[in-house]
Amino acid sequence: MDRPIVRSWGKALLGLGSLGLALAAGINATANRWRIADPDLTLRLRPDDALSLTLREDQRHADVEMNAARADAVAAIARRALRSDPLTAAALRQIAVAESMAGRPQAADRLLGLSHDVTRRELGTSWLLIEAALDRGDAVAVMRHFDEALTTSLVAGELMYPALSAALFDPGLRAALVPYVRESRDWVPGLMRHALADGEAGKYVGALVIAAGGLPRSPIYVGLDSRILSAVAAEGDFQLAGAYLRQLGAAGIATDPGFTETTTDPRFGSFAWSFVDRQDLSGQRDDSGRLHVRVSTPRPGRVAVRTLLLPAGRYRFSQQVETPQEDVMAAAKWEMICLPSTMVRPVWSLELPVRRTSSHYAGQFEVPADCAGQQLSLVVAGSGDQEDAEIIVDSLELARQ
Repeated sequence: MDRPIVRSWGKALLGLGSLGLALAAGINATANRWRIADPDLTLRLRPDDALSLTLREDQRHADVEMNAARADAVAAIARRALRSDPLTAAALRQIAVAESMAGRPQAADRLLGLSHDVTRRELGTSWLLIEAALDRGDAVAVMRHFDEALTTSLVAGELMYPALSAALFDPGLRAALVPYVRESRDWVPGLMRHALADGEAGKYVGALVIAAGGLPRSPIYVGLDSRILSAVAAEGDFQLAGAYLRQLGAAGIATDPGFTETTTDPRFGSFAWSFVDRQDLSGQRDDSGRLHVRVSTPRPGRVAVRTLLLPAGRYRFSQQVETPQEDVMAAAKWEMICLPSTMVRPVWSLELPVRRTSSHYAGQFEVPADCAGQQLSLVVAGSGDQEDAEIIVDSLELARQ
């Protein structure tokens, strides 16, 4: 039997390694469960029903490791199914598994090819074709078979997104995925959302989008730019985040502290201002680009937070602050921490004693060389009485010294 050549991305994609053949049976069982809830009942009425015969064998072997003896037993039932219906794709696939485990790869390949010619909706066959392409190290063929499965089956995503997500770290696989992103295939956003939910694949999804030249302007991609940017920032890959923002035509947002339409656009994820909206603490931008804060709690809280990408160096930070209510007291301060970091203590803070008349406050800070990303927060607190305090922050400016 030919010796397989499994690439690093292939190992991550299959996950179960040598159990891939057994997993194929489980895939078909899951895929067809909605079509025939009880194949045994069907077989009592129609003993030679090809679909029920193959489905029952897939269900029986879905949770066990396939070996040669089991594969032969399944193949015997599959041949019975073929006598009833010679073009039963699942039966052809089941016999192909037995041929492969018996050391006859050419016969297995011919049977898989025939199953694929009969229909491209048989997920077990798709999985084995993916495995064969992995053995060859052929990422283009891997993605072609993934695309067929994800396009023709409603349940393929549940089964195949985890495998694809686990392989996104590989540049070769991402390169093979690029055409499907550009073509706005319906299953691509689902794959991206699944990968982003993982919590560790954000930078790979970001790299894929950059390689594809950005997300297509399609409703199915709405909200993904935001999620990708936030995930990349959370993973601390600020070089990739900067490249992603440049591709969006928003590189300037990373060094602009103001409350503009762009810097408050949720499309930019954590690189846009995020405002708290609670009964005791809230922030909102007005049409003039000012931040209106209302606070009644005496406990300090972050009312506005965002991520910046300031190059190392010294900066001057200034703004106008006022409170329209003369008798209601409040306090405010800016805080900045370096990212990624678990440090509680900020690298810089600036107290803003709030007065009735508009007052100008400025401060200086230095971004160290090892501080690739920064989180800037406005922290406010009220006097603790029943009445809301209002604070207005305006004319934020940041200048490198």
